[in-house]
Amino acid sequence: MRIGALLCLAIFVAWVALALLQLWFAPFDGVLFLKLSLTAAALFGVVLGISLVLREQASDRRLRQRGYLDD
Repeated sequence: MRIGALLCLAIFVAWVALALLQLWFAPFDGVLFLKLSLTAAALFGVVLGISLVLREQASDRRLRQRGYLDD
């Protein structure tokens, strides 16, 4: 989960920097900025989803090894 959280944080920080750049200097046209924003949101969602699924699988594996869950 730590790697997933760090990746999500990096995507978010990169998008905020891009948004501030767009706000102050407007280097991108509106459509391109929208595409970049949607891409960042999709990547954020995918990374977050994968990290949550992997964390849940690891948690279940630990609980099964300790005998708290049946197979």
